[in-house]
Amino acid sequence: MIIRNGNIHIGNGKVLKDYDILIDKGIIERIDKNIMDENKEIIDAGGKQVFPGFIDPVSSFGSMDISFSMKDNNEISNPITPECKIKYSFNHREIELEELYKVGITTIGASPGNSNIIGGQMAAYRTYGKNSNTMLIKELVGMKGSVIKNVKEIYGERKSAPMTRMGIFAELESFLKNRLEFNMEVQSIVEDIVEGKLPLFITANEAMEINGLINLIKEFNINLVIVGGYQAHKCLDNFSGLNISLVIGELIYLTQGRYNETDLYKIGKFEEKGNPVSFTLTGDYSPSGKVKYLWNGIEFYKSGVSRESLTRMMSLNPAKILGIDHILGSIEEGKIADIVIYDNDPIETYNSRVEYTIINGEIVYSREGERC
Repeated sequence: MIIRNGNIHIGNGKVLKDYDILIDKGIIERIDKNIMDENKEIIDAGGKQVFPGFIDPVSSFGSMDISFSMKDNNEISNPITPECKIKYSFNHREIELEELYKVGITTIGASPGNSNIIGGQMAAYRTYGKNSNTMLIKELVGMKGSVIKNVKEIYGERKSAPMTRMGIFAELESFLKNRLEFNMEVQSIVEDIVEGKLPLFITANEAMEINGLINLIKEFNINLVIVGGYQAHKCLDNFSGLNISLVIGELIYLTQGRYNETDLYKIGKFEEKGNPVSFTLTGDYSPSGKVKYLWNGIEFYKSGVSRESLTRMMSLNPAKILGIDHILGSIEEGKIADIVIYDNDPIETYNSRVEYTIINGEIVYSREGERC
């Protein structure tokens, strides 16, 4: 396959105008001008915008039943459940209903929810495939937890710990210091988290919650990913010297961004200094529909975040956060060909539509009709 004459947004901040992409066996083989190969299918991308497949790094899609009424990513029998693996909840039939690839989301970080202090193990999945096994990219990309009010709502109603923020952080500290009894597999994972080898994704919305996490991880070498982070702009000065990434939560539903007065411009400037920042469709309780993905991105753009900074937030940054940037997240030779082609720039104008979505080198969606 050759994508010809596109305006290629690499994903790292650079744009190549009127370039071709040669794809072979699912891999980007060459990026150049005037690539010739009579045996390849040609996609005319002249005047169109070519992006890396977008990545939602913390998603609840795929882990609910077909009606979305059951959330199999929240195991609420115990506030600490590191042994739970999201792969056993991932349902390719459920995620197919939302058809995320039709807006260009080609990868998600499938994640446990926000009801537990430690909810379980995350995995990276493609958003299109014949079954869950073929969609799986990487089984363990991080451990997911939460320190927001959802935890107190679940366990407080039962009159069991944790019922307060004190209780939440006490149990999280016990987990990180390996004071709790786990099998050898989980103990090894806890050690990897403390040593910074495996990211710890924690949902924390308010400045008090975020600063609490910062104080807790200072004695470790933890690779912390703050999810939600609606008041993270108030805490950025405290991030210095720490390995912290940000995944800003869904901004449209219940106007979370306005309620928390989230300073997206300040967060964008934090990203421009080389810090991994991304955003997600998923809020405190569940994900929003696929059409809101670009709406969330445009909120950053409206605040003054540059187009290419935002492109990084939608592609290369979440790939780095999930530890898959060596194979995904940018349009570069040797990487997997996950690519989305828009007729206009979807960041700059609402008047833009997906022309093609390519996952693993295969066209999974086109405006003329789906094919695989």
